[in-house]
Amino acid sequence: SSGINAEYGVKNCGEHYTYWLQPTPNANYVWSIDTDVCLHANPLAEEWRNMFYVSETQDDLHTDYKKGKDWYRFTTGFQMMSESPPGPQYSCGTKHPAYLNQAHPAVEDGVVPREVCIKEDEEQDIYQACFEVENIRVKNCGDYYAYQLNPSVADMAYCVYNRKTSCEPKVVHAKYGELAVVNCTLNSEKDFDSSEVEWTKLNSQKLPDDSLSNIEISDDSLLLNIKNIADQNAGVYALYIPSTATSELVEVILYSAVEASQKYYTVKEGGEVTIETEINVVPAPAPDKITWVKVPNKKLSGDKYAVSDDKKSLTIKGVTAKEAGTYRVSVEFEVDGKKFNKHTDVIVQLEEDEEAALLM
Repeated sequence: SSGINAEYGVKNCGEHYTYWLQPTPNANYVWSIDTDVCLHANPLAEEWRNMFYVSETQDDLHTDYKKGKDWYRFTTGFQMMSESPPGPQYSCGTKHPAYLNQAHPAVEDGVVPREVCIKEDEEQDIYQACFEVENIRVKNCGDYYAYQLNPSVADMAYCVYNRKTSCEPKVVHAKYGELAVVNCTLNSEKDFDSSEVEWTKLNSQKLPDDSLSNIEISDDSLLLNIKNIADQNAGVYALYIPSTATSELVEVILYSAVEASQKYYTVKEGGEVTIETEINVVPAPAPDKITWVKVPNKKLSGDKYAVSDDKKSLTIKGVTAKEAGTYRVSVEFEVDGKKFNKHTDVIVQLEEDEEAALLM
């Protein structure tokens, strides 16, 4: 293309080539080697390039401005530039996210021209048109892509396509003995290998685990079935996919086995109070497994105390200083062959006399 008409010879030596070359006409011309851009592309390994990463403040914004024209490759996520606009303001950890405006080439296409859209910085509108376009070149290197970039817009950076997990709800509540489900999904099935998924129960208890044998992991590894849930199952569960550094946290919380509608009751002397409770156990324990005492361990007897047939509520009549104090309701039950005894305490106190309160 330069107009130089030079004779040369080439021999294929198997693993390399040898060339017979003539001197160039002058110092303005040199013989150059066309190297494979896939082999010398500069790695960009920043996690903030993830298309789902959003910087929380302007102090956390990044830029590729004046990084220099060269060949680059991404080593995080799917190791490819995003082909769709990112979401809210400050996505990809930058003020002006840049993404590929066209499809990536196939391996057989070689080096091809492409356009990069540089997104405007607007807080309200999510999918804006490009306010700048950068012409680049791209090569499909098989397991990744190489890009010839020349970042020349201030406060811009390139976005990396990644998968995102979504676990809903983020907090799972359950009663003792119930089935609790931790359910996660992926935004993309691209290159997804379920054997790669790692589940751990914090801290560092990798699943499956013999001590948590009541937890079943689905075939696609995105769902946990926690059967006959009990104390050992409460906590935070983490899903992690190493190849794209994708992670998600879900907290599993057990309701208290026995729960009072309120912890303190104030009643006038001679008045009546009813303590209501809820038993959060499946299946529900028989009434004879629920007991009431006045702390420390006084059994309730006499006309002043009335316990409901299901044992979930206690009524105290004609309350005096003698009846005021702490009451404990306990429940015995089994979950998956293991016995539990749980309780909750409730305080009953007399309403202060107005004259006594004034004297104080």
